[in-house]
Amino acid sequence: MDKKLKTLVIRIDWGLGRVVAMSGAITEVAKQREVKVVTSRPLVFRGNPYIKSVHGLDDRRLFEDVIKGNDYLELEPYTDPEFFNDAKNRLDIAAKQLGLPKAVDPCLFLAEHEKLNNYLCDSCNPILFQPFGSTMEINWSDKSYRSIKVKDAQYLADKLVKKGFTPYLVIKPGSQPVLNNCQILDTPDMRFVVSLCDRYPVIGCDSSLHHVAKAFNKKALVVRAGTDRERYGYESNINLREYPMVAHTPLRLGMNDFNYDISNQHTNEFSKEFLDNVIWQIHLLYNN
Repeated sequence: MDKKLKTLVIRIDWGLGRVVAMSGAITEVAKQREVKVVTSRPLVFRGNPYIKSVHGLDDRRLFEDVIKGNDYLELEPYTDPEFFNDAKNRLDIAAKQLGLPKAVDPCLFLAEHEKLNNYLCDSCNPILFQPFGSTMEINWSDKSYRSIKVKDAQYLADKLVKKGFTPYLVIKPGSQPVLNNCQILDTPDMRFVVSLCDRYPVIGCDSSLHHVAKAFNKKALVVRAGTDRERYGYESNINLREYPMVAHTPLRLGMNDFNYDISNQHTNEFSKEFLDNVIWQIHLLYNN
């Protein structure tokens, strides 16, 4: 490590999936110089041997004790026009913002006791099922651009049970629909849910767990609703979509003006034949 370099403080906010997706690039930089991370998701960096220290957004004296006198960077690929205009994957944009020559896949580190405890009842063929993205709310259930429709998610859950699987539903308790025939992974320790992705298959939409699975070098099955693999996913996953994208998914940030009408894209309207193919692909995923 070049001793002349100042400590680099990297701030990354927002949801679990985004922070996990950026974890590999941040770790790569931390191999080259001293890095401290300020984040809304400190659990992503727990156990990471390359990160000097991790700080929550509400840490007192954050500026005085962590940021002051160091280099500072806010990692946010969505603010770069290349992400929208040139169809760049956000991993490419993050690498550019961090000065890396190429994109880096996410990475997570488990302690030995976490590897031992990340266990469900294997005799019931457990599957981690995350059909609803972070934008899903009960009163907006069928317009959420990153979620599978509730009726289609229930169809998949029912089919999985008939095939001898036990879907463990990963949801935000109280703010996302509860499906029948599912075990609910309702735990205050999201790190436990994250650790399960190292052991069990992951199926769902574009949301946090398929990034976590990639971080553990596992293959997830991703049903694409209103987002596309080129921006948000990984080629190594099983990526299924019935209809092509009509328009790029908008992100409404204060500094941007994206007003695409996503209500009539029909990218999350799936036929029974497509959903049955999803079940078949899950069977193949579970047995490989």
